[in-house]
Amino acid sequence: MPSDWSRSWEVDRLVAGQLSFECEIPLAQMPRLQDRLFDKPGFDTPSAARHAQATLSFGKAHGADVATVAVRAQVPLRCERCMGRCDWPVATEATLALVAVMAAADQVPGGFEPVLAEGGRLRLLDLVEEELLLALPLIARHVSAADCKAVEGAATTDEDITQKPFSQLRELLDRR
Repeated sequence: MPSDWSRSWEVDRLVAGQLSFECEIPLAQMPRLQDRLFDKPGFDTPSAARHAQATLSFGKAHGADVATVAVRAQVPLRCERCMGRCDWPVATEATLALVAVMAAADQVPGGFEPVLAEGGRLRLLDLVEEELLLALPLIARHVSAADCKAVEGAATTDEDITQKPFSQLRELLDRR
């Protein structure tokens, strides 16, 4: 794969040649991902040094131009509980139907996710970045609560978990 990830490719050439790419794309080159990344001085691996491994294959299936995109990465996110870094594992694969106009998205065969390739062109970086964004959680938290600093000091008891909001309602009503 070329080093210029933002280059626009013709879908017809990718599909006709049944081209495949294996690549490592730096997370720092994905603009829509930047505001989600946790990057703080003092950590051993800054976000700028992180990469996503991607495999892209193009061809035809059921009369549609398709791209199979597989992405693997460890994405550093900010845990919303402890505000520390949590590495979110991403391992995703999707088969995308490449359509030139939105009206054609309705005719995409089942099992394929339609992707607009405006003017018959697309950027490979956009496919990889979109799959990464779809794999990230809306609210990032450590996968294991034991890794979270916010949970470390909190001792959980049955009283903390069980809530009885109406337990004193009878007492209040009797006072009236």
